[in-house]
Amino acid sequence: MPYTASQFVEVLVGLGYANAIHQIEPSLLQAAIEAFQRDYGLALTGQPDAATQERARQLVRNLQHSLNLVMRAQIPISEFYGTGTRSAVVGFQQLYHLPPTGIACLQVRRALEQEAKRQLRMQVCYSRHESYQTQVV
Repeated sequence: MPYTASQFVEVLVGLGYANAIHQIEPSLLQAAIEAFQRDYGLALTGQPDAATQERARQLVRNLQHSLNLVMRAQIPISEFYGTGTRSAVVGFQQLYHLPPTGIACLQVRRALEQEAKRQLRMQVCYSRHESYQTQVV
C-alpha cells in the first residue's frame, strides 16, 4: 500500500532527508526525494515512486527492528516513522551521546546497526557457550 504524501514526508523527516518545510515547498521536497534516491541507487525521479517507497519501508522496518533489539523498545514493526520510533531513536541517541533529535540520519542508523550487530554476535556466542556447557555436563 503506498504512503500518503504526508506519511512519506514523515519518513523522509525521520530519516534525515527533509524537515517540515519540505511538505509545503514542492521543489525542496523533490530535492529531498532525489537525495534519498541517490543515496540508495534508485532512479532519480524526484517522485515517491514504488521503488523509492519500498526502499523507505525497508529502512524504517530495519530501523525499528534494530531499536527493538538494542533499546528493547517494543515498537511494532511497520513502514511508518511514528512517535514510538522517534522516541526510541531519542533514547538511543541519548544513550550513545548523540544529539537527541529523534531523527535517524545516516550517522545514527550506522551507529545503531553496529550496536545491533554487536549484540547479535554476543547472543550467538552466548548460545554456543550454553550449548557447549549442556553437552559437557
